[in-house]
Amino acid sequence: MSRLFSQTADHAQRLAQGYVVILPGIEGHSWFNQWIARGLLQAKVPYAIDIFDWTTGYKGLGLYHLRSRKLQSDSIAVLTDRLVRYRTEFPEQPIYLIGHSGGGAMSVLAMAQLPESVTVNGAVLLGPSVSPWYDVVPALRQSREGIWNFSSLGDFFFLGLGTTVAGTLDGWHAPSAGMIGFSNAVHRQVEQAGVPPLHEMPYQMTYAQYGNFAGHLGYVTPAFAANVIAPILRPKEPFPPEAKAGVKKKKRGGRDLNPQPPDRQSGTLTN
Repeated sequence: MSRLFSQTADHAQRLAQGYVVILPGIEGHSWFNQWIARGLLQAKVPYAIDIFDWTTGYKGLGLYHLRSRKLQSDSIAVLTDRLVRYRTEFPEQPIYLIGHSGGGAMSVLAMAQLPESVTVNGAVLLGPSVSPWYDVVPALRQSREGIWNFSSLGDFFFLGLGTTVAGTLDGWHAPSAGMIGFSNAVHRQVEQAGVPPLHEMPYQMTYAQYGNFAGHLGYVTPAFAANVIAPILRPKEPFPPEAKAGVKKKKRGGRDLNPQPPDRQSGTLTN
């Protein structure tokens, strides 16, 4: 039962400038996602801003939202239809997806389902609960500027222990890309595919001044949205199709924190 929440009274006028869709975590529509929108508005982002609640709307069903393949598929169909309709009406205006936690995973899943002729500018993943081995190349093919993945080793409780026990949105029982980043193998695939880049954005101590102290909810503060996320949405040069893309994965402490996945997928998604 997906729902859309517009964040400004002048939504129709802003649509002509661009479009930002914020996808919540498994808690659904809440103050957390509204704070992200507030920060973008404080930074004077001129685009229309919607919160797309892809969940059932019942916060007590968080685990179901995390693991229900049918819910995710149905919500992705609604979101992609909306993006297609916007792109048809505004062929050149920017479109950005901003996903927190489960919403970050939903962002890349939705991008991968877009028709080949429909692109968004990019996606900002804020501590996404998606596995480090998820193939982002299909999503990147539908982007113009790439994907920014914000991760933090300090997000151990939710995206380390939590996703190891309960699973990531794509069905693995392991620390997620929102904690340790995407694997080196994924980055090699991105480089070889010649698609727009996958930008790894590991936690920086400078984020603390914006109320982000490396935890799972640090990304949703208005100050972080205004000072770190909003600049990503500013107009930039289009990605050259002939350029070789991909930002090389940095290893922390000289070790690859993103080993190859186990031989089999852990857990079973619900219908």
